[in-house]
Amino acid sequence: FLLSCKSDNSTAASQEGLITQDVPSDFLDFYFKFHSDSLYQVSHIVFPLKQMENGESWQKEDWRMHKPYDDHDGQYRRQFTNLSGIIIEKISDISGIYTMERRYIKSKDGYDLIFYKVVNAFNNSPDWDRG
Repeated sequence: FLLSCKSDNSTAASQEGLITQDVPSDFLDFYFKFHSDSLYQVSHIVFPLKQMENGESWQKEDWRMHKPYDDHDGQYRRQFTNLSGIIIEKISDISGIYTMERRYIKSKDGYDLIFYKVVNAFNNSPDWDRG
């Protein structure tokens, strides 16, 4: 595992089971700050934020802060992929019924969230709960 040089982030990353082989260490610094500071989070989202192929998008005025990842005692799993500099985060429950995808891209002062989609297979449509 390649983790951020800062021990506090390294500890948090290992506690969360963050797989970082393809993720730059500066992304980890951004990721932890993104989930701990609401003003920082909003300033690192490109609004309107794309969510679906049908052209719908998240608006700044409707945004609720995303909280740090919680695997709910192993009921959820998370995977990161670095696709030519776009960091793709996928979170799903172990059954695969609920899935969330976020995409981040490098910016001048960290990274920006450029895509966010949540799907609940029972509804066959986006799940609007961002809990």
